[in-house]
Amino acid sequence: MKTSRQEHAATFSEDLDLHYLELLRAKAPYEQCRRELLKLEKHWLRKAKTAAQRLAVQRIITSTLLTETYGNRLPWKEFGRWLRRIQKLGFHDLGMRVHVACLYVQSLHLFPRQAREAWEMLADAEQSALRLRRDRPLRQEHLESISHAKKVARVPSPPSMT
Repeated sequence: MKTSRQEHAATFSEDLDLHYLELLRAKAPYEQCRRELLKLEKHWLRKAKTAAQRLAVQRIITSTLLTETYGNRLPWKEFGRWLRRIQKLGFHDLGMRVHVACLYVQSLHLFPRQAREAWEMLADAEQSALRLRRDRPLRQEHLESISHAKKVARVPSPPSMT
């Protein structure tokens, strides 16, 4: 039997939004959030008709879980798990790449040994953003996100990268 939430959610994005909003309202702990999002991923992977649809579901769920690990200040074991998964799945667009790189650099105080890799990822995302045409609105948005991440990072860039 479908719940009212499932009846109203016609698309994966709508279903994710509804689930995630419920978790936020309930102030659900990370473990519950992880379980619920992975259950949602499994449901939508079964419904996906193409490999591209399955990949999109996996990327979005993984990105959401990575953001949750950042927000909960979780250690490398959990953050790294989702970072590696999103890297393996590939970034759907430059916005996702910038988002992930910014989270990585901003969370380095929890796992400073990863500094070189995180700063390299941010530098790579910045170079990609700089290659966008100047009249593209997302160019400035990405560069502002990167600039902010650099300002608030508690672990500085390694000396050879400056």
